[in-house]
Amino acid sequence: MNKNFFKINQKINLLDILKILKISNEDFCLEKNNKNISPKKIYVDDFVSFENLKENKLSFFTNIKNDFKNVSSGICIVERKNFKFLHKNIIKIPYKYPKKGFSKILEIFFYENQKVNTKHKIHPLAIVHKNAKIGKNVFIGAYSTICENVTIEDDTYISERVTISPNCKIGKKCFIGVGVVIECTFLNEKVTVAHNTVLGKIGFGFIPNKTKTILTPHIGGLVIGKGTYIGSSCNIDRGLIDNTSIGKYVMIDNQVHIGHNCIIKDFCILAGKVGLSGSVVLEENVILGGDVSIKDNITIGKDSVVAGASKVFNSFPKESKIGGSPAQDINSWKRLVASQRLSLKKIKKE
Repeated sequence: MNKNFFKINQKINLLDILKILKISNEDFCLEKNNKNISPKKIYVDDFVSFENLKENKLSFFTNIKNDFKNVSSGICIVERKNFKFLHKNIIKIPYKYPKKGFSKILEIFFYENQKVNTKHKIHPLAIVHKNAKIGKNVFIGAYSTICENVTIEDDTYISERVTISPNCKIGKKCFIGVGVVIECTFLNEKVTVAHNTVLGKIGFGFIPNKTKTILTPHIGGLVIGKGTYIGSSCNIDRGLIDNTSIGKYVMIDNQVHIGHNCIIKDFCILAGKVGLSGSVVLEENVILGGDVSIKDNITIGKDSVVAGASKVFNSFPKESKIGGSPAQDINSWKRLVASQRLSLKKIKKE
């Protein structure tokens, strides 16, 4: 934990940690490794990487390939099957998914408990139209502009220098980062939009006509589902006629572009610098690696994975494993790459 930016503002007892992970004191003490440990007497004063684990520090352990033999104290979230790899003096918290457990704890102590003290207020330098509907416990930061007929529901946080254009709706418990621009967009509840992202702007649709070329007016909107996360410096266009649609609990990394009329269904993951042309459809639970580009009007079937830097020019069915440029079945791509390397070796020998 970098203490210049993050601080623990309360005493954290090991019992607090067990409670978050839904592990009872009795179950913890029944563990063979923990029989002589009293959680009431143990406190956490820092969150660290495993390599830096020491007394009263908390970390998690997942990778037995890493050098762990020099770590001999501290508190560690770890699967039971991996207890044997850790020093006997390390206090071991049994949890099936250690990194997930660690993340839950960070969320409590560095998100829920450390929200800005000025929440539930509208800053005097914010501009809020008289016809905007502002719910309970809403914070609106300095120099933000909330236009006519905007609805912002309860417990939402709008940061500084945000612009929300007329008739947009922001659901409950959303977070909108600094410098975000929102136009023609409905956000459902618990959506996070990180800094400097642009939502619902006009898409790149036009009919070429030399000096008279203009962008076609886009009269659709953008709808974003519950629990979706959108990173910094992203751009998601509104639809040309129908809506662009982002499903529930979609995870979108930084610097992602999503063109007009794309449909991203629930639980998809888009890594950094992904670019989707217009009318791309990602079915449920599709994962795109970093720097993937997908041509317009392409559909990727549910539960598919596209390797980073792939360039996709054709649609693929569900449960596909895709890679390469042009993208293809990943096993075919690997064989092609292996064949090309073999050919190069032969050429060099000649």
